Amino acid sequence: MAFPDFKQNYFQLFNLPLEFALDQGQLSARYRQLQQQLHPDRYASTSAHEQRVAVQYSALVNQAYATLNKPLARALYLLELAGMSQEQIAAEPMDGGFLIEQMELREKLESMHDLVDPDSVLDHLVAEIGGDIRTHQMEFSQAYTASNLDVAASACVKMQYLEKLLQEAEQIESDLMDKQ
Repeated sequence: MAFPDFKQNYFQLFNLPLEFALDQGQLSARYRQLQQQLHPDRYASTSAHEQRVAVQYSALVNQAYATLNKPLARALYLLELAGMSQEQIAAEPMDGGFLIEQMELREKLESMHDLVDPDSVLDHLVAEIGGDIRTHQMEFSQAYTASNLDVAASACVKMQYLEKLLQEAEQIESDLMDKQ
């Protein structure tokens, strides 16, 4: 059995176009196909070398799928493929308005435990953060497609801020559920 080329990027490995918008069904189907084809159990009766290579490919497929399946990870990976380092991405300047919005959202999150009925406020806040994430995903997609990597990187940093905020909101939601 021939193994895929280790030098392929994740998009090539999954036979997907090098773009932010992906067909999730196609990604999942290709993942299942690769896992079935490359699963180490299929190589149990082969040489030790082939078994090691199968384990390495299986790990590569899992890592590629995890990256391509999550919009933020996929965006960061696309920027990496375009030659931007994590340091360059993180160094993108943030506009003051965005940072003020982040501070306001964080303050709302921190005051959740003090509210009489935090559930409805938290639901609204989670929806607001999710909408902001989708807005910046669209911004990233358009900028990346237009090869405007600075704007794409800026959108990516905004998505990182918002994803962290969303995780914190979900943790508060979980904490509130535990108290009920």
